[in-house]
Amino acid sequence: MLKNSGYSRTDLACESQAVNGAGKRREYRRGEFVCSELIISKDEEAYFEKKAGRYVTMSPGKLWLWDDEKAESFAGALADELIRFTEEAISGEITPETSVLVCGLGNRFITADALGPQTLDKLTVTRHMMGSGGIFDRLGCSSIAAVAPGTLGQTGIEAQRLLSGAVAEAKPDAVIVIDALAAKSTERLCRTVQLSDSGIRPGSGIGNSRSEISRESIGVPVISVGVPTVVDSSTLVCDVLEQAGFDEVSDEITQILESGRDFFVSPKECDIITDSLSAILASAIEKAFGL
Repeated sequence: MLKNSGYSRTDLACESQAVNGAGKRREYRRGEFVCSELIISKDEEAYFEKKAGRYVTMSPGKLWLWDDEKAESFAGALADELIRFTEEAISGEITPETSVLVCGLGNRFITADALGPQTLDKLTVTRHMMGSGGIFDRLGCSSIAAVAPGTLGQTGIEAQRLLSGAVAEAKPDAVIVIDALAAKSTERLCRTVQLSDSGIRPGSGIGNSRSEISRESIGVPVISVGVPTVVDSSTLVCDVLEQAGFDEVSDEITQILESGRDFFVSPKECDIITDSLSAILASAIEKAFGL
């Protein structure tokens, strides 16, 4: 890690800097896809600058270039991870009586931040039709509700507060939060999916941290699913310098980095990517809960 840089901004636990040996790690497979698991203890939060919990990273590559068959294969693998996270969160198996609330964070009018709302646009919600003897009852589906709270700049209300109201109404067993994240490396942009049981703090990866969404703040288990869609320009430069063998940032470079501190980079085809990724996430959620 570069000394005195202060530019290691990332939402991905797998990119966080930590002392050697910190965290419990393992790799395993979901079909053809590799999953990397990192468990951070309470005592290790300061090392990782991440909340204690379990983080699973899947890095399948350029999903938006895949054909439908391979995309559905990854959606199935992601669904298996969602099932595991949910069943651990509710301490039991997913059944037709299980209810979940899916929250799509972000601003749908900003392409790089629209992953959450666009996922909800493609998601089949069932809560309002459960118990009526209809098709979802006959299929044995779980109850799925959805909410897109927008951003503080759009509503004037913290997303966590709006979500808390939705939780009070829907009374779900668990909340699944979908959000766009920030990465440290362009190699992970739109190519990595992170799941976590520690909750999420919207905007933290771009230095605009909002109220935390977690079991402690809303009263039910929270499973976060995120995909990095932006890289902070200064973080990116430091990552390149580190790869090139530099171990310290000079005062001159620091001044240049500071001048571009609020500049973020996203892929040029971000609109196409977000549309494709949101479809895969929606499919994974539906598969996990019986649709």
